[in-house]
Amino acid sequence: MFMNKIYTFLLGSCMLALQSCGDFLEEVSQDEFEPKTTEAFRELLNGEGYSFTNSVNPLTYMMDDDIECVPTSSWDDIHRIQQELYTWQPDFYAFQDEEGTYASSNKDVYKNLYELIMACNIVDEHIDGSQGTDEDKTVVRAEALSLRAFYYLQLINLYAYPYNDEDHDPSTTLGIPLVLTSEVFDEGKSRNTVKEVYDQIATDIEQACDLFNQDKISRGVFRISYTGAHLLASRVYLHMENWNKVIEHATCALETAPELVDLNNYSIDNTLNPTNGIISRNFPETIFLGGYRAISGSYGLMGTPFNVSSSLFNLYADNDLRIGTYLMKAASSLPYNYMLLKSSSEQEYAWRTSELYLNRAEAYIELYKKGNQEDGQNAVNDLNALLSKRYRDYEPLTLKPVDELQKLYREERRKELCFEGFRWFDLRRYGMPQLEHILIDQSGNSTRYILKEKDPSYVLPLPDNAMEHNANLIQNELSPRRKGSAM
Repeated sequence: MFMNKIYTFLLGSCMLALQSCGDFLEEVSQDEFEPKTTEAFRELLNGEGYSFTNSVNPLTYMMDDDIECVPTSSWDDIHRIQQELYTWQPDFYAFQDEEGTYASSNKDVYKNLYELIMACNIVDEHIDGSQGTDEDKTVVRAEALSLRAFYYLQLINLYAYPYNDEDHDPSTTLGIPLVLTSEVFDEGKSRNTVKEVYDQIATDIEQACDLFNQDKISRGVFRISYTGAHLLASRVYLHMENWNKVIEHATCALETAPELVDLNNYSIDNTLNPTNGIISRNFPETIFLGGYRAISGSYGLMGTPFNVSSSLFNLYADNDLRIGTYLMKAASSLPYNYMLLKSSSEQEYAWRTSELYLNRAEAYIELYKKGNQEDGQNAVNDLNALLSKRYRDYEPLTLKPVDELQKLYREERRKELCFEGFRWFDLRRYGMPQLEHILIDQSGNSTRYILKEKDPSYVLPLPDNAMEHNANLIQNELSPRRKGSAM
């Protein structure tokens, strides 16, 4: 009953980012539902702050280069919604209805993220006055701040230009509204700048890491702890291009992270529905398992008009053990019909030890560009540590010219973190390059669609329902409806 009341409170108060809450305040007293104990705040965070039931992934993998359309007759309404994203249409929201995982996964992401943020805000704002030990308060607050940083990192990368985009000054470019308290406003909040949002994300995750430094105990893969907070910090600073901070936090996380899994000695227990797949609570590298599962089942993309792209699959060498562990060729006559080996019972995102080696290697490569050979060797060392666990008969890398090393690194990052919410964000960080998608309809007709370099569609439009209920929001620049060319 307690959590149901809290949930009612959250549904009303979180809408401050979207609409006026005056009517809600006339009917509900905030004090009536205020948690009193630290344990109650923990329950609030567990139930309403972690994203195990709310979609926080708008299917960005439909827009990147890790996916392609294949000939099939199995088109339906859900796949046509995917088609709108696949062809980078600015008005894809108009094609979404109330049915189907894919529709709701896009339609409600903005709202869902702010609901989750509101739970984090309540914990951060009020937990000091709760009844409980200082140690427990420290851990719960650290979790709340980590989660808030993660959700704002998602929002700013979906609905605003990248922090490092040379054409858009982060100090003046519109980001998303920053909501940092549980106070309910009569009017919706306007958008903060990209820099203001990133500065807050950095503040939150740094404070979380400081708090977790007092308690480095892991509480399982469904709770953020010391290791996960430092991993997230390294990810945040990649976007901000603060390379020394990336190295600092990745190094801290690696001190307590699980060891890398050697795929030479690892096998998936059941390729049809694995319980120990890479995205799994049972995979030994898993640090944190969270996020809503948008690619359903171990079959992943197989059986739909969209499958793993040949450009991604062809990057894997014959001795790359990730084929058969991360991806595998499906039983099909198509030369590029693959399936993802994910358990149907798991969440979409897994924060894993491998990301730490990749994040730190990227930072070292960027410092290597300035001419320091030692940084280049450090990057090679991190890549060797990872890749020796991913290849059969692995031959260690030696120091290469920086351009060659960066190309190799980006390919390995793409292969290692495929379909886990990284690629679209990485493409944005890499300068928003031109992409091409070929759409094949039910009749087998092919149409080419182009996403130009730095195209406005690299930034998603704010959802219609947010714009309708918050007059203070300014919509992103929208490209015209995209037209394809027949092939």
